Amino acid sequence: MFGRTLIRKNLWILVVILSGGLFCLSHYKVGSTQENFLDWEGTRVLHPFNDTSDASSDQQIIELQGDNGMPLWFARHFFKDVCISGKCKMIRLWLFWDGAGNYLGFQVPDNEPLTKSDHTIFEPQDYQKLDKILKDRSSILKNLKQEDLVIIPDSIKNPYELDGYTAATQPALAEVVVKDAVYSCHTIWHTVYGPTQQEIFRLLDERIDAVFLTQMLDSNKPEKIIWAIETVKQHPEYHETFYPRILSFIKSEDEIMAEKALDYFRKKVLKDEQIQKQLVDEMPFFSTSANVELIWRLIENGGVSEEIFRQLLLFVNEGKLQVTSLNLVYQLYQPEFLENKETETLLNNFLNGDDAYVRTLTQKVLKTK
Repeated sequence: MFGRTLIRKNLWILVVILSGGLFCLSHYKVGSTQENFLDWEGTRVLHPFNDTSDASSDQQIIELQGDNGMPLWFARHFFKDVCISGKCKMIRLWLFWDGAGNYLGFQVPDNEPLTKSDHTIFEPQDYQKLDKILKDRSSILKNLKQEDLVIIPDSIKNPYELDGYTAATQPALAEVVVKDAVYSCHTIWHTVYGPTQQEIFRLLDERIDAVFLTQMLDSNKPEKIIWAIETVKQHPEYHETFYPRILSFIKSEDEIMAEKALDYFRKKVLKDEQIQKQLVDEMPFFSTSANVELIWRLIENGGVSEEIFRQLLLFVNEGKLQVTSLNLVYQLYQPEFLENKETETLLNNFLNGDDAYVRTLTQKVLKTK
């Protein structure tokens, strides 16, 4: 691997030169209830990273790879100032991102715990809350600057004179930060979602090809599968190869992954009648919400063929599709569909059936159309 250094998996202690000192990975512990990511086995790959915005932190990203070369996590060691004035205690910690570049966790040194504005150390529940804060990629902290975090006393004319404990946290932030540690929460959140994460995304983008996408889709890891789905969406040259796999994930019990897979089938993709038919054929295995969303998209997309409309009616008739979705299905109806005898028979069965709700809907659609 050109420009990279490999650290083999049997090497337990990785020594990294940071800011003129030596820091041993085995001296770092989990800061919350997370597992110890530094204990994971694999091959460590070092990626040089010239981060001019954070020169005091380690200028490299470590990637842990599994036996198949797939990323297990990415990590970087940070040594940072957390407040405006530069008078606060520097923080030292490892941040970890999963194999798709999402926040995974953090670890702090045994002898350098995180501290609050009054210099008391973080309690276990504080680390747990910090971890929860860092998992929220849409946190209110995203659009706030450091000077927005606190109420500055009238006696302080220059925000850069703040020393971390002479100003009170803005009341609106009380529930979304660790008490008395607003600067630390803000700094670490922006570190998680800053240049390092963007560099990790770039490293992943460098590997995009059919083989890597297949490995990600075969990983059984929701975060990696979602990354692959989003990547195929951005690279339509891979659409024909991978859309059947993406379609299959709509059936996943993982709600987020199923939603991302369904979201792939929009606009130009959904114009393809073959894809419409493949999606409709799988609807009995989708969730109720996915079925409703898909029918809405077919409506917004300009309708469907008579064959697909008939298939939807059959599913309702066989109890494979919710009766409550019939109102939406009927919005796909066109009068010329009655030219097919099977469709006409199905509609007549609904019109003369025992279900009053179905009869009323059918009478209305046939009369209106």
